[in-house]
Amino acid sequence: MSKHPDLNASLPETRGKLLRPQVWRRPDRHITVAISHASDDPGRHRAFQIRASFDPEREGWQAYVSPQNNNEQFGEWSMLLGVQGQLFPTPAACLGHATTVLIAAFDSELAPD
Repeated sequence: MSKHPDLNASLPETRGKLLRPQVWRRPDRHITVAISHASDDPGRHRAFQIRASFDPEREGWQAYVSPQNNNEQFGEWSMLLGVQGQLFPTPAACLGHATTVLIAAFDSELAPD
């Protein structure tokens, strides 16, 4: 007979289970994107931080963007314009699409009238 009692018998049934699933959420994913201006003027380059957040109610990833100001501080998070409500299956797809939208928007500001 073993001197050590069966350790598994003393463990609660909930061991290894997520006890508070309503509180748990997938971690956000972030990237920083720097977009250069066509004029090569460093004062006109822009940097953004893009965040992909998981929406558990709709089961998809949504993009948020925060522009960097001239003091190298990031501003408040806002939904990415043009993709409001659009969800993506993975954070990589979400961040990739957000990057594409930001660059296209930045390039459209440069288009001649």
